[in-house]
Amino acid sequence: MKQSIVLLLCAAVFAACGGGDNPEEQAGRYLNMSRASFQAGKYVEAKAYIDSLRAKYPRALNAREAAIILLDSINIAQSKAELRQMEEDMSKIVNPDKIAKDTLDFYHDEAVEKVRFFERKLQHDIQNKKTH
Repeated sequence: MKQSIVLLLCAAVFAACGGGDNPEEQAGRYLNMSRASFQAGKYVEAKAYIDSLRAKYPRALNAREAAIILLDSINIAQSKAELRQMEEDMSKIVNPDKIAKDTLDFYHDEAVEKVRFFERKLQHDIQNKKTH
């Protein structure tokens, strides 16, 4: 809730102050806020800034291209954090029965594939990035 209020306040400040800037510069501010949130480990907030950038500046194509790559990085970090948490939780389970072990293995494999998917997507997006 507190993050949502901060996000809305930041958006209101940028809307009030940014009358004369070009869309790339304005979108770049959201991109920078997203990067800062990502570095702080606030993945949901970082994604929210990217969503705001996409909604408010549809013609800031260079910033949107950079946001796609940043979003890939956020998804990788978030997926890796989820995988680490899952592995930690799995290590606490003592002698699971066959069904529980199979279920845990299934979800673990799914989490590993999610990380691999986002890593491949990041490489693809980097290779296909265009300058507008």
